[in-house]
Amino acid sequence: MSNYQATFFLTERSQARGSAGVHPVLYIEPDGWHGGGSVTFQMPTSLTGENRMKVAEQILAGVSKWRDEIVAYAEQQRTAADELEAARAEIARLKGEAGETA
Repeated sequence: MSNYQATFFLTERSQARGSAGVHPVLYIEPDGWHGGGSVTFQMPTSLTGENRMKVAEQILAGVSKWRDEIVAYAEQQRTAADELEAARAEIARLKGEAGETA
């Protein structure tokens, strides 16, 4: 297979679905379920069941790693203001508890 590259922008409406029939297929739908099109990945019948599972695991591992990196980046983006607001809320909660027990 030659090298291919295509860019699709994903949004909160983007979906993925698949089937495990004779030719297992994975659809990535950037615009949502059956929206404006999809990118299709299909496995040939020549792959054994075991090899199909390996391919699915490789794809899953890549997507899981991508998600984990996105989560880590989002956590890094928390601002000092967010941290300060959380600290203030915790102080207010503790003061409230102290007032209840005093």
